[in-house]
Amino acid sequence: MSDTQPKAPEQLTVNEQGGWEYPSGSSSGYVEVELPTLPGSLNPTERLHVREFGVHVSDKIERSFNKGYMRTGPQQGPHQVLAHYAAVARGAQLMDDQALKRLESLASEFEKEPLRPEYFEMVIKPYLVSLKPRRR
Repeated sequence: MSDTQPKAPEQLTVNEQGGWEYPSGSSSGYVEVELPTLPGSLNPTERLHVREFGVHVSDKIERSFNKGYMRTGPQQGPHQVLAHYAAVARGAQLMDDQALKRLESLASEFEKEPLRPEYFEMVIKPYLVSLKPRRR
């Protein structure tokens, strides 16, 4: 690899407790990423700090439950929002394979769940908000 080629970003991993483990140069978690927004959004991308990914996704899912107030913008259901961000996390290589598989399996289970609000509050939201960086 020559010096003129961009260096591939280091991947984040999730430890056994569900906490983010950042590569050595990103231990603060304040790495900003630009991700595709939900289909139908006014802007094609959104910027956020990697350490806020789980909380950001959780907020977007909660908003999709309450979409009655939204007159414009994305009109995806909660399970579609989670599936979108699982795909975004894979495409942006935000997590290791094990964490991606867990997020994708949650999205699949969420789609099939008849009691989505309860499943979100009891399973998905705690997982998403637990994705915090580990202090070094």
